[in-house]
Amino acid sequence: MRWDTQAASASQIRASHEALLRYASAAAPDEVFLEDMQRRIDAAAARRASDSMPAASSHDFLRVLLLSYSGAGNTGADLRTIETIEQVERVLAHRSPRITLLALGSQFDHPVLARITKLTSPLEYLPDILDAAMCEADVVINVEGSTYTSKFSDSLAGILIGGLALAQAHGCAAIAYGIDSGTISAPLERFVRHNAARSTVICRNEAARTQLAGFGIATEQGADTAWSWRAAARAERRNERIVALCPNNPFWWPVCANAPRAAALDYAGKTSPLRYGPLHFHSWDDARALGYEAYLNRFAEIGRALQERGYTPVVVGMESLDAAACADLAARLPPGSCTVVVRGPDNLATVATTVAQADCVVTTRYHAAVLALSHGVPAFGLSMDERIARLLDEAGLSDWHARCDAPNAAVLALERIATLDDANQCASVVAACEQYADTQRTLLESMGRRLADAIDGR
Repeated sequence: MRWDTQAASASQIRASHEALLRYASAAAPDEVFLEDMQRRIDAAAARRASDSMPAASSHDFLRVLLLSYSGAGNTGADLRTIETIEQVERVLAHRSPRITLLALGSQFDHPVLARITKLTSPLEYLPDILDAAMCEADVVINVEGSTYTSKFSDSLAGILIGGLALAQAHGCAAIAYGIDSGTISAPLERFVRHNAARSTVICRNEAARTQLAGFGIATEQGADTAWSWRAAARAERRNERIVALCPNNPFWWPVCANAPRAAALDYAGKTSPLRYGPLHFHSWDDARALGYEAYLNRFAEIGRALQERGYTPVVVGMESLDAAACADLAARLPPGSCTVVVRGPDNLATVATTVAQADCVVTTRYHAAVLALSHGVPAFGLSMDERIARLLDEAGLSDWHARCDAPNAAVLALERIATLDDANQCASVVAACEQYADTQRTLLESMGRRLADAIDGR
């Protein structure tokens, strides 16, 4: 049945609510989520195969649905979304695109994010929301980079991967746009393999293409969409070098749904620093706490040493969630020696510009590295997963990253940053950053042309 996402019956709303509670209360909620997504994908494909799903109505405009992590206060995710929106509006202007955004939060502190239509629904469970939304779309694009990975949540991966598979089952064009991969769980791998042929996948690095090929997924070469964002030119500074320190908490992922725990907190009127939204919680135990403490000490060692070398540190929270990590890091630096810029209290443009205008960057956040390289700023990555290592390796800066839990990470970072004191070596690193950034922007322009051709050819 074709129906507007706002027009659900009482029974449909009740069924969606019950499905949400079943998912959130399950012993393995992520597996339940993937199973629920698969049922809806298979049902849509069966309806389409039997011609029981009516063809899309003709329109004089193109209906585009974007799947994203926007709205959660994540600067990288929002930059990707903003740049994709502007590119889609440009390359498909002749099709009069009407864009709707699936957002996972309500923080829209940028004019592009503020003006774009957000997907709303009376339904509560995302598989149901997506299933209904596909009936009102012609093109569905996944604009989140961290897609084929279990690092953050299999449910999040299920939204992005499953959302595209569901779109294809409904007869929409389905495109993963400049995405990455990483370590995935066995249930997610089964889900990925089962739906391998259901969308066009454009990767932002060759390592992701290689990994996804092993799952039977055909991919295309592409780039991260955030490369096209540009900061204002930096004002001239005399006798001051800025180092942007961009921490997070690498040890409290993934998040997992736990409805009983959430209900108990609500009933008692209590909060938890581990709570993530209404039903989810970060992972935490003594081993994670020890790892986090060591990570902060390593990061602080870098900050203190760079201060002694004449750098002024600015601690930057690329996501609202990073506020605690930023406070913890700042507390380990000499009192009054640094400023703190965090998404939430500070808007997207301020956070991104702070990184782009630094003299060097030390980061665990992937898009802080993208912003740095994009503006010719050397960046050392304290990597929590595969993404930063892949980025810097491709840029020819394979000695500019270390695992965030490596005991010698601080030593390696300080050794690399020390080379910037030599004008020739600094120029070489900056040139590598700029050359790679130019390559990525060229790839991104090519992606836009391919996107328009693919949609026009349908």
